[in-house]
Amino acid sequence: MTFSDYIKHYFSFPGILIFAAISFAIVCLIHGILMGVAKYRIDGKTAEDYNNHFVDYFDRLIEEYYEAMFSSSLILFFIGIYFLISYQYFSISEGYYQFWQKYEDYILLAFILLSILSNNLMDHFVVPLTKLNRETKGILRMASMLYMLVIFLFIKFIYQDNNYDTIIGYFLTLVIGRFVYFDASIHEFVNSVKKIKEILPSVLLVLMSSALLALFGFATGYLLKSNGVVLSLFIAHFFCILEIIVVAKLQIFEKIAMKMIPEKKTENIME
Repeated sequence: MTFSDYIKHYFSFPGILIFAAISFAIVCLIHGILMGVAKYRIDGKTAEDYNNHFVDYFDRLIEEYYEAMFSSSLILFFIGIYFLISYQYFSISEGYYQFWQKYEDYILLAFILLSILSNNLMDHFVVPLTKLNRETKGILRMASMLYMLVIFLFIKFIYQDNNYDTIIGYFLTLVIGRFVYFDASIHEFVNSVKKIKEILPSVLLVLMSSALLALFGFATGYLLKSNGVVLSLFIAHFFCILEIIVVAKLQIFEKIAMKMIPEKKTENIME
């Protein structure tokens, strides 16, 4: 299949509408799970605490999910583009392709850095994440890299595909460098691991989103293995990101969370 054939496939009806509906249902499911977690954690508090902290806590949980989704999706996007060019899905001149082959390792590193810069644009301007501090965002991005590393290792050993060896090497270096640097103490290392543990549920929810969409997409034939598993996973994530942007802009679930505050608690506060 040519690149134009893939475009026609992914934009064909009713496939695109069905996949959009399934991905939206999964995004709603994730929000529902996080709302339930927030309610469980806040239940039992005083009326004032419930009113003041339930929505804020829910907002923080969904922002952690958004950050992990943005980070992993942008990594998938740039790695997917890298493989599309490497396997000549795009029509480029022989001269440009020779240049690509000569410097592809450096270009791959540049693409990984671009994914980080793009992440900053996403969580500052497209969907501003105001509840998360810089440190939390950094930990979430590193956890997303671990998630990506697991995916690449899965592809390598399950599909017997060695094309991801260079990427695996880069990601191992980045992950190890984040936790083990020349002047790091054992205490700092333990703290970093504890922080990863705290935000791990958000990353696992991204993994759940990817797994459900991949299961449906590959089973129905909407997602194609022929264009690369990484690019197919990005397409699945892309639907989620578009829906997250719409949901975040309209504040749909924040409004639902506000309505979940019991009236009697609200009345107690007014008194």
